[in-house]
Amino acid sequence: MRCSLAALLAALWLTACNPQPDSPLIGAARSGDRQAIQTLLDAGADPNQRWGLNHWTPLMHAIHKNQKASVEALIAGGADLNARGGNGVTALMMAAGYGYADIVQLLLDHGADAHAETNDGDNALTMAVGGVPDIDKFTVGKCQTGTVAALLKKAPDLKLKDSSYGRAARFAARAAGCTDVLSLIARTHGTV
Repeated sequence: MRCSLAALLAALWLTACNPQPDSPLIGAARSGDRQAIQTLLDAGADPNQRWGLNHWTPLMHAIHKNQKASVEALIAGGADLNARGGNGVTALMMAAGYGYADIVQLLLDHGADAHAETNDGDNALTMAVGGVPDIDKFTVGKCQTGTVAALLKKAPDLKLKDSSYGRAARFAARAAGCTDVLSLIARTHGTV
């Protein structure tokens, strides 16, 4: 049987761009299967393995899919809360950017570093205020007041950097009319 070049290239692309994780633990984390996570961890699965272009851990994959039960199971299983993915992003930064205040609080309660910065010098507060332009969860211009409040309660000295992303975050909050977010920042920092 002869295959066309187009068919061969399509097959190679599908193989190379398989969106399904090759790790059962990451699959369970993304789907919210707490029991499978526990079983896999008990069998010796690494709670800090990496998968995907962004080199995310299972914890980061769980956050990306808003799977709080997975986050809880992975924390209990020894996941590194401060592990870094692509560009130095942490699980806390991801949760803050998506506006998952309950997951942000959970991570903070278990020792996530609120002061961690990306390779570009951005932090979880910047991501919470500005949102993220993720194709799966676009939060730019969303008023994530609960997330900002949780971060500032745990780390009142946390600041928006005077960087391009920090300025963009302030602009996005102003443009969206996020007066509660801006008030929280002003109360903590003295200015917006």
